Amino acid sequence: MSNSTVTPNSKKWAIVAAGVGLVYVLLRHRHSIWGTLRRIPRHRANTMEQAHIEVISSLHQTRSIVNQLKEHSRHFKVLGFDCEWITVGGSRRPVALLQLSSHQGLCALFRLCCMKQIPKDLRDLLEDEDLIKVGVAPQDDAMKLSHDFGVGVASTFDLRYMAVMAGHPAEGLGKLSKTHLDFQLDKSWRLACSNWEAPQLTAAQLNYAAYDALAAVAIFKKLSYDLQRQQFWDWRSLKSDDLHPQIEPFLDVSYSAGFTQNLSRGAGADSGFHTLTAKAKQRKPKKQQQQCRNLGTQSKAFYDNCLLQAPDGELLCTIDRSKAAWYLTQNLGTQISEQPFTVRLNFEPAGRAVGDVGRYYQTPKENQCVVCGRRDAYLRKNVVPREYRKHFPTVMKSHSSHDILLLCPNCHQTSNISDHKIRSKLATICEAPLANGDGVTQYHCDQQIRSIKSAGRALLHQRERIPSEKVAQLEKAVLDYYKEETEISEELLKKAANLDYRVENDDYCQHGKKVVQMYCDKFGGLVELERLWREHFLNVMRPRFLPQLWNVNHNADRLEVRASEGRVTNEDLAVAGLDRSVIDLKDSMKT
Repeated sequence: MSNSTVTPNSKKWAIVAAGVGLVYVLLRHRHSIWGTLRRIPRHRANTMEQAHIEVISSLHQTRSIVNQLKEHSRHFKVLGFDCEWITVGGSRRPVALLQLSSHQGLCALFRLCCMKQIPKDLRDLLEDEDLIKVGVAPQDDAMKLSHDFGVGVASTFDLRYMAVMAGHPAEGLGKLSKTHLDFQLDKSWRLACSNWEAPQLTAAQLNYAAYDALAAVAIFKKLSYDLQRQQFWDWRSLKSDDLHPQIEPFLDVSYSAGFTQNLSRGAGADSGFHTLTAKAKQRKPKKQQQQCRNLGTQSKAFYDNCLLQAPDGELLCTIDRSKAAWYLTQNLGTQISEQPFTVRLNFEPAGRAVGDVGRYYQTPKENQCVVCGRRDAYLRKNVVPREYRKHFPTVMKSHSSHDILLLCPNCHQTSNISDHKIRSKLATICEAPLANGDGVTQYHCDQQIRSIKSAGRALLHQRERIPSEKVAQLEKAVLDYYKEETEISEELLKKAANLDYRVENDDYCQHGKKVVQMYCDKFGGLVELERLWREHFLNVMRPRFLPQLWNVNHNADRLEVRASEGRVTNEDLAVAGLDRSVIDLKDSMKT
């Protein structure tokens, strides 16, 4: 038989072998191939490589460029945003240059120092809430424009929020560009501090200014693909509207202030802020350790998933090991098995597991972040914050485990920051000021009374060390306050020293308590407040690993079950926003 002879079967097997080999290579190197495909510059096309820079120095040039920016932003409503100015003698001059760039590579450089005012078309563009203006610390630039030209820049968004949401370090614009675009921005201090009011800007200045804004919108696109988690074969065009629910809570919120305020809030009112780690704890990267350095750790899982049974063996719910041990030590239950650890009650419970509500409590829970699935570190997150839940009636706060979910430190921080906007909205609609409002202190300080108290204490304890002229002034102040007294005595000074200078604030209200009361009275009951927070969590965090049967109407369903069993009062149903007659009608229809 000749060596050149090849049978049809051998050809077929060769093709099969080649196919198997190709599949093996693709599977074996799928991560590196996927990474290469992800690095294809679809997020940079028409943004960095095909940049088109337009310099606008007069009012009549503005309209055409603004219309182009609007046209480019019709489907992808994002603009890169930045400003430049100069400092003379330690004082900042008004903003000299405003940079706006579209995702198609157009960057408009508006020389405000030449125009002296912002044209109406440009003002409308900046004030358009539907157009997101992205950058690093864009709120600072927006404040400068507001101060210098009286324009309000709406919907600013700090790219560092998006980096954290996508699981990346929060870095400056230069590092973000290098990391996510593989594009090196020129961050020379000589250019940054150059004369932006010069009659003619140099090419280096124009490129420096333009590429900052162009990089901002390109980074947004790249991180958008990370958040959308598109498969490599999915080449649908990206729409900013798809991401809007996730980023909306961070619009116009300063990055540094957002993290500072919400970390301190999280340590108190929100969730107890205990970090739990799985038994097989892994070492976190250095940057991640720094980001979460203020969080304490515990070395045990949150869910033990022990089983609790009724006397007849019906499963009631899963509980933690300490609760199971308590039933045993109190002789309220008997251990049935070790794996899984099971306790059977010695008494008939008040209720049994009914419907999806009951099945939720029966289902074992995973010790992992419900958003990203991370298992080595997690925090307890109160979806409905404790500052509201603590004012609920007992029947609605005694079984709140449904709203305690596990998040990794990064997701927990992101979620806490997003909560700020909901709190602010509640503060407005419920007339319940937050910690930075006017009506949050229970007492005012009466400065006059405080000064008299201080004078009384000084004269009582420090008279020998005070100059005679000052003693005379203090005595006169005390006598002027106590007009019925004609001379200074020790009793009078003691009376002055014990004055209470706190005056009760008539406008005082506790934010959480006021919000709860308003929902009870005007906004449909507390189940609506719960639904608001749960839907906010779903829209912003997009959790992929929620416990089975978790839903936004959980408490309403649970109360309906209790009402059908006669275990909840009409008053509690009214506070929740439920109608017993409707519940009774549903029960009659079921039967």
